[in-house]
Amino acid sequence: MNYTASHHPTEETLVECALHEADALLLEHIEQCAECSEFVEDIKTVQRDIVSLEDEPVPERISAAILAISRKGRPENYVFNFLQTWYKNPFLIGVLTVAVILLLYVVLSLHL
Repeated sequence: MNYTASHHPTEETLVECALHEADALLLEHIEQCAECSEFVEDIKTVQRDIVSLEDEPVPERISAAILAISRKGRPENYVFNFLQTWYKNPFLIGVLTVAVILLLYVVLSLHL
């Protein structure tokens, strides 16, 4: 593809160029276009910064606060949780449907 001063590559293409290899036409455009060259350099800088980041442990106080927030409002009682979410289980819905149909069949067959 031919790139000109008014026809720039997409940002996705420039990111690919910054992170991987690019074709000769694209590289030529980047060498001549200050805007695209700056964009590619910014992507390369971000990549270097990300690679240089080190994993740091989460402080215990923050970890405990996050866990407390995520558990808030969720009772530890399994029966209570089940009663709140039973309708989301498709297997249980199927079993209940079959049970209701069988119950109706038995009731109707006894009365007819």
